[in-house]
Amino acid sequence: MKRLLIVDDELAIVEALQDILSVEGYGILTAFNGAEGLQRMAEVRPDLVLLDLMMPVMDGREMLRRMRDDASLRTIPVVVMSAGRISEEERRSSARFLAKPFELDLLLETITELLGGPDGPTPGTPGTAG
Repeated sequence: MKRLLIVDDELAIVEALQDILSVEGYGILTAFNGAEGLQRMAEVRPDLVLLDLMMPVMDGREMLRRMRDDASLRTIPVVVMSAGRISEEERRSSARFLAKPFELDLLLETITELLGGPDGPTPGTPGTAG
């Protein structure tokens, strides 16, 4: 089962995404700011991060910068979710950008494209023979 880390300070968004994505078959980890997100990743490595940019304590920009500076985290795909604008550098350092509000189908398509579904091999990696 692929694990997703949702990092957003809006409880309603976190709960809605958690409900939908767990029904789709993903394991869900949550954090409400960038500092919590980095702490969660130290405990359990997610397969993908859904990251809001505007948060208290540590915003998504700083979390993304720290992920890209850490060799053990830089390969984790990040989908930035934001109602605001993002810089070209932020766009390059994230796997995808979804402007809030976004369609649920677009989110699911993006996650599937990056991960190959909740149980499938990650695209670009060799599958295992069964």
